[in-house]
Amino acid sequence: MQLRFAIQSSLFILLVIFSTVSWSADRWVIQFKESPGRSQTSVNPSSLESRKADLRARLAELSIIHKRTFQLVRPFGEHGAVITTPNGSGAEQARLRLLSDPMIESVEPDRRIKLRAQSPLIGLLNALDLSRRSRSWFHQDLSTQPASINTGAMWTNFHGTAPTVVAVLDTGVLPSHPMLQGHLLSGYDFVADSFIGADGQGSAGSDRDSDPTDPGDGVGPADLLSDPVCGGVSQSSWHGTFVSALLAGNPVPSEGVFSVNWNAVVLPVRVLGKCGGFSSDLADGIRWAAGLSVPGAPNNPFPARVINLSLGAEGACVASIEGAAIAAARQAGSLVVVAAGNDGSTVDSPANCPGAFGVAAIDQEGLKANYSNFGSTIQLSAPGGDAAFPIWSASNTGFSGPLTNTYNTKIGTSFSAPMVAGAASLYWSLDPSASVATVENLLKTSARPFLSQGGSPTCTADTVGVECNCTRALCGAGMLDVASLINSQAAAGLTNLFSNTGNVIPPGQTRTFSASGTLNSSGQEVNAVSFDVINVLKSSADAPNPILSVSGLEVDVTAPSGVTGFDLRAQAANGRTAIASVIVANQGATSPTLLASLLSPLINGAATGVGAPSSAVGDAVVGDSGSGSAAGSSSGGGGGGALNLLGLLACLFLLHCFKKKNTV
Repeated sequence: MQLRFAIQSSLFILLVIFSTVSWSADRWVIQFKESPGRSQTSVNPSSLESRKADLRARLAELSIIHKRTFQLVRPFGEHGAVITTPNGSGAEQARLRLLSDPMIESVEPDRRIKLRAQSPLIGLLNALDLSRRSRSWFHQDLSTQPASINTGAMWTNFHGTAPTVVAVLDTGVLPSHPMLQGHLLSGYDFVADSFIGADGQGSAGSDRDSDPTDPGDGVGPADLLSDPVCGGVSQSSWHGTFVSALLAGNPVPSEGVFSVNWNAVVLPVRVLGKCGGFSSDLADGIRWAAGLSVPGAPNNPFPARVINLSLGAEGACVASIEGAAIAAARQAGSLVVVAAGNDGSTVDSPANCPGAFGVAAIDQEGLKANYSNFGSTIQLSAPGGDAAFPIWSASNTGFSGPLTNTYNTKIGTSFSAPMVAGAASLYWSLDPSASVATVENLLKTSARPFLSQGGSPTCTADTVGVECNCTRALCGAGMLDVASLINSQAAAGLTNLFSNTGNVIPPGQTRTFSASGTLNSSGQEVNAVSFDVINVLKSSADAPNPILSVSGLEVDVTAPSGVTGFDLRAQAANGRTAIASVIVANQGATSPTLLASLLSPLINGAATGVGAPSSAVGDAVVGDSGSGSAAGSSSGGGGGGALNLLGLLACLFLLHCFKKKNTV
C-alpha cells in the first residue's frame, strides 16, 4: 500500500510539474487602436513579415512600460495580435493595466473552446430496430415523429436547386468517408498550436496549413501532462465528420443515415483539435469562411453562405474576438449558426453573440433536451437527440487516428445546429440573392409551434438540467420545419433532382438520377423534365461526353472513361432549373479541386423565384427506389415508417428505464 501511495504521489507531482512547464504563460488577444501611419489591412507574405516586426516592436515597448514580458504569437485581425505573457498572480492586474495604455483598444484572454456534443452511445430504440428506419427519426413525417424537422416531406419534391457552400468549423473532416465523397472543398486548417493540431504539419512556428483533414483528437495519458485543459483520457470524436455529413452528404439508405441537404458543398475549416482549441483560431476561421482576409492565410475562393459552429466556451461573448468575427461574417453575407451548449443552463459563447443564430436542442418528444442550454438569445430549436433516440451520422472506429469509416451516434446541440444550417443552405439554393436577415426571418416564421407534454414542467430560468416544455422566450421561435421553409419559395416551382446512391459515379458506370415530385410554377406535379449536362471536365480531350438515357422523370447517367466531372441539369417547363455537381471517381478518390472547378461556374447561376407557396410540399418520404413516394422497404430510405415489432415490444418494456437518462 505504501509503495502504491508513493507511486501515485510521484505521478501527481510529475503531472503538476509538467503541466506548469508546458503551460506556463497566459495567452491574450490584444487590439491596438488604429494609427493613421500604420496600415495593416494587407496580408501578402512580405507585408505580413513587416507587420510582425511592427507588432514585436510595439510589444517590446509595452514590456518596458509595464515591466512585463509580452511575446508575439501571431497577428490577429487588422489591428491586433495574439500574445503570451508569464502567468501568475499578477497576470490579471497586468491585463487591466494594459487597458489603460493609450495604444490599447482591448485585451482579452484567448479562451479555450470545446465541442458541443456528448459521448457516443447506442440508442436503445435504434439498436432494436433492425430495419434501421428509426435512425433517421428526425427526418420522418410529422404524423410519425411530431418533433422531426420534416425533411422527408420536403424530399418528395425538392433536394436543392444548386450546390450551396456551407462552412463547418470543427475538428476537420475525413475526406475518405463515403458520405462526404463529392461534397468537400479544400478548406483550411487554422489550428496554430502544435499540440492541439497534432497533425505534424505547418511551418514557421505555426501548425496552420491547407489540409483540414482530421488526424483524430483522442487524448492519451501523456497528453494530460502536456495540457491541463484536457479533461481526461478519451477516444477521437470525429466530430467534424459527424457534423458535416449530417448537414450535407450522400444518402446511405442501407444504414438509415441521411443528410439534410444532399446537394450542398462543405467547406471544412479546422479550428479544433486535441483538447479543443483557441477562440482566436475560431475567429480567424469565421472570417476566412466568410471570404474575408486573414493574416498568413490564402484567400478563400468560395465564401460560405452558411457557417456552422458546433462548439463554444462558457461565459459571455467576447466582443473583440468571436463577437467581431461574427459581425464581420454577417456583414459579408454569411449566416453564422451556433450550438447553444450542453450544460443545461445559460447559453454559451459564441451562440450568445449579437448576430449569431443560436440553436437549442429538443428531444424526440419535442421537449427541451435536459442537456441543452437555453435563454433569450436562442433563435430556434432542432433535434439533438437523447439516450433512446440519438442522432446518427458518419464516424470512424479509430481511437486515436482514423481506421475504418463507419456510422455512429451522438447527442447534443452540436447536431441541432447543422440541421438549421442545412435548412438555410436549401433555401439559399432557391433564392441566392436573399439577405442574411431574410433567411433568418424565414427560418423563424416557418417554424412549428413547440409541443407541450403533460407531466413535464414549463421551461423557466430555474429549470436547469431537466427536460421541459419550451417557450418562445427561452427556446426560440419554434421547432425547425424544413418543408415549411421551402414552401415559402414554392410559388416559382420546385424542381427535384437527386440520386439515392449519391453524386459520385465510378468511371464507366451508370447511376440513376430522379426528378420525381417536381412542381411547376402552378403547383402542379409534372410528368417529364429535360435533362442535360454542362461544365463537363475531362482528363482526355477526345473523351466522349456523359451519356444520358431519359425516361420521363428519371435519367440513367453513364460516365465514360476520361470524364472527371460534370453538372447534371434538370429543367421543368414553366418551372425552375436544378443542378447537381457529379464527380466521376472511384470510392475514396474524389478531389476537392475537381469539385471546385464544377462549382465555380455555378456560384452566381442558381435559379431564383420569389412568392408565396402555391401548393404544399407533400407528406411522403424518399424511398430506396428513388421514386419520391413513401417507401415500405426495410432499408429505411430517408425516413418514414415505425419501429419493427421486435423493437417496439422491447421499447415498450424498457422505455421508462432509458428514455430520460442523460449520458454524461
